[in-house]
Amino acid sequence: MIEKFVSSFDNFDDRLPDVLCSVENGVAVVAIANTSARNALSLKMWKDLEAVFRGLSSDASVRVIVLRGAGTEAFAAGADISEFPELRFTASSAAVYNAQLSRTLRRVAEIEIPTIAMLQGFTVGGGCELAAACDLRIAADGLSIGIPVGRLGVILGLTESRLLVRHIGVNGLKRLLFSGELVDAEQALGMGLVDEVVPAAELNARVSTLAAAVRASSATVMTAAKVITDLAGTLNDAAADRVQELSLRAYDGADLREGVSAFLEKRRPVFAGGVAEGEPTR
Repeated sequence: MIEKFVSSFDNFDDRLPDVLCSVENGVAVVAIANTSARNALSLKMWKDLEAVFRGLSSDASVRVIVLRGAGTEAFAAGADISEFPELRFTASSAAVYNAQLSRTLRRVAEIEIPTIAMLQGFTVGGGCELAAACDLRIAADGLSIGIPVGRLGVILGLTESRLLVRHIGVNGLKRLLFSGELVDAEQALGMGLVDEVVPAAELNARVSTLAAAVRASSATVMTAAKVITDLAGTLNDAAADRVQELSLRAYDGADLREGVSAFLEKRRPVFAGGVAEGEPTR
């Protein structure tokens, strides 16, 4: 079952900080695994995340990606601050670090596969920015989320700011940055920082249900839904051409015919390369 697969990292005991990825029946689970430090992200882990998402982008079997933290205490409690003296204490070294952070966030945001961030516990700094790069953010009710950079002396980059502004607006981001507060799940929901809040005991089930719904849908339509929605706020001629390309792919493909036939025949559709909703998984 998808829920068992998604929850397989709940009791993960990491030996070394790492980024883990498993794929099963069209669902990829990417786990930030550094539980001894609340899944803080080292520079190597930022690089690994970029590489993992680059690999997933070329894997035609993947229909949906769940991004989560290992364990149940945190999604990611920000960057690994112990690295800062070596990696961010000069303008030149900080430029290298910040460029990697920006590349990783763009790679996550721009992948043409629906992404679901599964948030619980501490989701701070870089963890909050990484969640903002995902399409949906489903949070457990014990969430603590924010970007307290003012207390650290780090400036939020333009890539991170843009990702957050698309969800919470300019004033919402200013509120987070100026206050330095970590807000709870209901506050985050009210400001648009998360999309849904569920009891912690139901988080795996809810994320699994959403992943199953995406997996059972037309991959062509899900890709188009993601890409066109992202383009809608900044539509230009190049974006319009991309929308036209996606539309033609849908109308020329088999998914539309299968979806209409299934509707008329009162059955569940089975799209190319997909799994029917409700079909048992290994």
